[in-house]
Amino acid sequence: MAPDSQIVEALNRVGSIVRDKWQLDSLLGSGGMANVYAATHRNGSRAALKILHPGMSTNAAARERFLWEGYVANAVRHDGVVKVIDDDTAEDGSLYLVTELLDGETLEDRRLRFGGRIPEAECLLVSDQLLDVMVAAHAVGIVHRDIKPDNLFLTRAGQVKVLDFGIARLGETPVSKHATMLGTMAGTPAYMAPEQARGLSDEVDAQSDLWSCGATMYCLLSGQTVREGCSDIDQLVNAMTKSAPPLRSVAPDIDAGIACFVDRALEFVKEARWPTAAVMQEALHQVYEQFQGHPITSAPKLALGEGVPDPAPQARPGTGPPPDQRSATPSRSEVPSYRPLERSFTPPTRSVALAVGAAMGLAVAVLSVATVVRLGHRPERAPPMFAVAATVGSTRAPSSPRTPDPLPVPPERSVMDLPVATSMSQERNLPATSPRGSPTEPPAHFPEATRAARPSCKPPYSVDPTTGKKHWKLDCP
Repeated sequence: MAPDSQIVEALNRVGSIVRDKWQLDSLLGSGGMANVYAATHRNGSRAALKILHPGMSTNAAARERFLWEGYVANAVRHDGVVKVIDDDTAEDGSLYLVTELLDGETLEDRRLRFGGRIPEAECLLVSDQLLDVMVAAHAVGIVHRDIKPDNLFLTRAGQVKVLDFGIARLGETPVSKHATMLGTMAGTPAYMAPEQARGLSDEVDAQSDLWSCGATMYCLLSGQTVREGCSDIDQLVNAMTKSAPPLRSVAPDIDAGIACFVDRALEFVKEARWPTAAVMQEALHQVYEQFQGHPITSAPKLALGEGVPDPAPQARPGTGPPPDQRSATPSRSEVPSYRPLERSFTPPTRSVALAVGAAMGLAVAVLSVATVVRLGHRPERAPPMFAVAATVGSTRAPSSPRTPDPLPVPPERSVMDLPVATSMSQERNLPATSPRGSPTEPPAHFPEATRAARPSCKPPYSVDPTTGKKHWKLDCP
């Protein structure tokens, strides 16, 4: 059982987001190596996340063993094995596996819910599915080495799933041997075969798994484990030195045929046990038919029954523990293993758009002024001033729909022909000539009516009462 501090830390992680895609909805279980959560993907699919404890994620051997569980489980290729969908590293460096999400209960929980024992017929049906998985696993050289009620799960659909291939062995690979050396023992003492308890790894094989299957049936039928003891060490010593007590010695009401079947699986000497999972499964079919009076193929489907709540309720968006109770997620820049996702385009905000528009308007105004100044120092003719003003003014909407008064526009008038604004002190010292040295009389090409009717030139401009803009009087010096 996990310590209280570890469970509190695991609960604080509920509601957080892993890798910007998995929201942890609820804590399903906490063990010595990892925590298991029900999670929802950002696309709406659901799965279970088994997250290795942060302290163990820095241990290369622990990481290797953790990943090994996923690879071995998928190698069995049986519906009775939980599929591992993906593996990755969380933001805090914790390694995690993504597996299918199960709905139901473990056989240990079911045994306790039934008062410590389950019915004999149900035990035989459960064991039949377990042995079917063992046949598939042993066929590809995989030895589970930790079969027990806690690692068997009955789904709401009536299917038995074998969990936790973390210490499974696949042949004699270096990885499997390294995983065995990780802890002080590989397996659970109460369900270990004698050769496994003694640490004889070369002798641990498929028959060792069959011994564990018998020990599991023993517990489900009697409510007691084969190895009694006050501690794991006591159970381990008993497993190494003592034979299993007969099933009917602790549960006299058990059918004799069923008890004989279980006792053979628990023989101390390997040669006296069931030789293979297939042979043991065939013998179980015969025991079931003798006990129930009909073949196991016509047996009713296993049912989870009432009173089993959904262990993984889906969290609604925005739910979860308060922010101050959640575990802090480190910044992505602090995590070397962080892999950035593709960035999506974000439209510019309104303030950015206004700033860009203002900058463009200022640039147009500066270019216009620069053009006027440059043309003022060049002798060649320039475009009419009204054309320049119209171009600059088109960058913004007019302030009012007022139509300006018509003005006489000389067909060939240039910017150099227009009056130049001067200060009052300059006006007193100016000769009576135009900026180009010509007499102050209007040019000859002006219409006679304009030459005759000279407006007042003090000031030499008029103010538009509507817009407040100044308009130069063309006939004034």
